[in-house]
Amino acid sequence: MINSWNIASFISVSLDVERDVRKSRGFDHMTATTGPDERQFFAHVTRAKWSTGTDVEQNTSAYRQAMRDLLRQDLFDPRLRDDLPLRGYMDLTIERMKAIFREGLIDNDMWMGRPREHDFRSMCDVMGLTGAFDFALTSTITDHLIAGSALFNHGTPEQVAQYHDEITRMHQVYAFCCTEIGGGTNLREIRTTVSWSHEEGGFTLNTPTDAACKFWIGNIKHAATVGMVLARLVIDGEDLGHHWFRVPLRNEENGAPLPGITILSCDPKGGIQANQVGGARFTGVRLAREALMGRYSRVDADGRFSSTLPDAGARFVKSIETFVQERVFPLTAGARAAELAAHLTWRFAGHRETRGTPTRRTLLDEPLFLDRLYQVQLRCLALRLLERAVVGGVERDWHTDPGRKNMHLLTATGKCGSWLVLDVLGACREMCGSQGFHGHNQIVTLRTDFEVNVTFAGDNSVLAYQVARSAMGSDRFAAHPPATLPERVEKELIEAWRGQGGSFTHAEAVMLVHARMLGLILNEHNAERQVPQQIMDDLVADFAAHRLREPHRPVSADREKIDFLAESLAPLPELVTAPMIDDSYLTAFTSPARAVGIPIPVQGR
Repeated sequence: MINSWNIASFISVSLDVERDVRKSRGFDHMTATTGPDERQFFAHVTRAKWSTGTDVEQNTSAYRQAMRDLLRQDLFDPRLRDDLPLRGYMDLTIERMKAIFREGLIDNDMWMGRPREHDFRSMCDVMGLTGAFDFALTSTITDHLIAGSALFNHGTPEQVAQYHDEITRMHQVYAFCCTEIGGGTNLREIRTTVSWSHEEGGFTLNTPTDAACKFWIGNIKHAATVGMVLARLVIDGEDLGHHWFRVPLRNEENGAPLPGITILSCDPKGGIQANQVGGARFTGVRLAREALMGRYSRVDADGRFSSTLPDAGARFVKSIETFVQERVFPLTAGARAAELAAHLTWRFAGHRETRGTPTRRTLLDEPLFLDRLYQVQLRCLALRLLERAVVGGVERDWHTDPGRKNMHLLTATGKCGSWLVLDVLGACREMCGSQGFHGHNQIVTLRTDFEVNVTFAGDNSVLAYQVARSAMGSDRFAAHPPATLPERVEKELIEAWRGQGGSFTHAEAVMLVHARMLGLILNEHNAERQVPQQIMDDLVADFAAHRLREPHRPVSADREKIDFLAESLAPLPELVTAPMIDDSYLTAFTSPARAVGIPIPVQGR
């Protein structure tokens, strides 16, 4: 947990790794340096003797080290994102996903309830690193994982055994065919049907209306060979409710769709360009009887239906239980992306001049800038603690009945942390000015890609409403009065809602879910303190003022706290590729002028 390295040692190792990665990829003109001023404030923080939880070279997990090794390979060269045409970038992302699976860093057997569930936390960590590298890669992996999860959760033991290796070893690329264009998150009223044909002894899959087209389906545009399709099972005109079906889409990756399947495009998208998001229309697609996932429902050779679940309503609830664990990934990926953006902003501010004479000043010498940067760092710290609380809660409670019932609320609360991620990314982009808007400097790309996160794996607003309704129906404070700020805010909101017939506003539901977040954050801090209490008090004050509408003391930023958090929240050096981290970006971005012989002076301080 706590390491003995000082900050000067940390930054030296980080910069060495950055140099190695940059040199191997031809970024010699972007070599990172640490000037005298930087060394001075690193030493200043070291003298403060605050313990930190970041360890760059020691005590890292085997999974994290293996991911770092992958990030150093040419396959993961970040320049390829801009150098390749879109289709090439999409294909590259599939190959990157396969490389991660080949290394055994991620697969469905690492989910809770699966044979390697003891590696669940490591998988979440790797997913977070992929998010900071390229969220299109994270979402591509997630699409395959959740499709595999649908099969593992709803298939018979025989079906799971039959398809296990093609999922966990990625012999086939899967697509998760759930959402319909006309319904979005309203899965209860999906329109896609699978009907039993007595004459043919099999099923027929159909998209009955335009609104029923499966849409926003990751991996389906070119690569996916198998789709897990959520549809209504109809036998003799009776709607028997939601069921999962394994549907072949192509004979091979990048091949033509099979008869009766029309693949649609969702491009142009606002972000995650490399995720092969598309749609599908099914017209008279023939499916074998074995295509129905049979853990809870069966159809025999004569078309007789049986189910261990009592009715269509119960079958719907069971069909969407697969969504719980995937909600952790937007939080882990968002936390790492926010930390990367904050780190880039801090590095940029350390050399960006605001005045050259008579005394040189940088952005880090400006009190108003420090106020903005410290607020961003506090929210990154909040995300890290929230992530640990949610991942730990899933591990702790997955195998208990009360815990499983609470799992949806826990992951929904964590998923809403993606609002904080967007706040951090937007603020960092602004603090870096025009350089924050340059794609090679990473922040604006992260901001654009993570925009999808507030509705991916569940609409944040809908999840907040569900948390609010659950809170209103609970007796959480019956046995003891609220002891903390977030508990007091929650109790006051619930009492007000009950007094007005159970209604609440959108803003109030958002406030309650942020109170739940803060409660998880405080519990995590109290269980294992890794930052000084003064910084945690500042975090609470920021939440109070900006999330809970509570009057609170002003937050005071200073270089000591900022530099401490910069080290504590530092990303892996392999993720840091932005030229603006040191002033060599001046040469990097103006070198074409020299190439054509236009004389310009060398930029100085």
